Amino acid sequence: MKTKPTTKTAREAKRPYTSSKRKRANPDKPEAKTSEASATSASVPRLEPVPDIANGARPTREIFLEALRSNYPGLEPRNNFDIAMLGTTRREGTHEELYAWLDGELAAYIQSWPSYEKAMESIDRLLDTYVEPTGPKPGDKFVFVRPIPDSDYSIRLFPGSISAAEYCMDFVETATGKAVNSPFEYELWGVPNPDMAHITMTMTGKLRSIERAHGIKQEDILPGAERFVLRDGQSCLLKRPGKDPVMFTVPLRRRQQPPSTAPLHVLDFPKVLDCGSYP
Repeated sequence: MKTKPTTKTAREAKRPYTSSKRKRANPDKPEAKTSEASATSASVPRLEPVPDIANGARPTREIFLEALRSNYPGLEPRNNFDIAMLGTTRREGTHEELYAWLDGELAAYIQSWPSYEKAMESIDRLLDTYVEPTGPKPGDKFVFVRPIPDSDYSIRLFPGSISAAEYCMDFVETATGKAVNSPFEYELWGVPNPDMAHITMTMTGKLRSIERAHGIKQEDILPGAERFVLRDGQSCLLKRPGKDPVMFTVPLRRRQQPPSTAPLHVLDFPKVLDCGSYP
């Protein structure tokens, strides 16, 4: 019996990050091989601190293991290849069927490398990189919830990749805080930020959730999984039939700049001027 992939959920968007610059980590497909190395149980190693990590950057290994444990309860990865594959793929099948599929994928992956060791080193490098994930549900930092007037629901904003200036949004029940998918008829629009209209003009337009943008039907989105990707400083307008529209602006995150080692004079001009109201 062959295992079949499922398209029930969209893959989380991830953005690799290093202290020098962002770079895309896209390893060739991993593979599976039966050996003593593949029989060992994988665990999260202690990683050395990485200097100048952006807020929210996390080890790729940690993120993949979270996805693996969520999607495949009770399945133990045998090696790093298993972590890389199962952390980025949703498949159906018994544990035995999944292990057999992984062995076939690993065998195919190894063929593109000079040796098994070189192939596994490429997987190790991937898992040891740091990424700024955009899309996973929020933690505790920089999460904001505001109730929607004339509604039982609230808008929740939580941070995504700071290097890409991405902030996430979803709907939650005001009373319970439980995430829900599109709870009522609405349109969400990106509109110019009144304080930065000349800069944010390119952020205008009707917005769709990550899942809908990936072609997933509304009824196929897992309960509470729907979310939107917005940008730092972006203003949005929520339009509902028969009710007043609601406008909000996404927080603008600011990093502390390292002190300059060279002599520098800073001129203090006003940042915002109050020019009165529009006629």
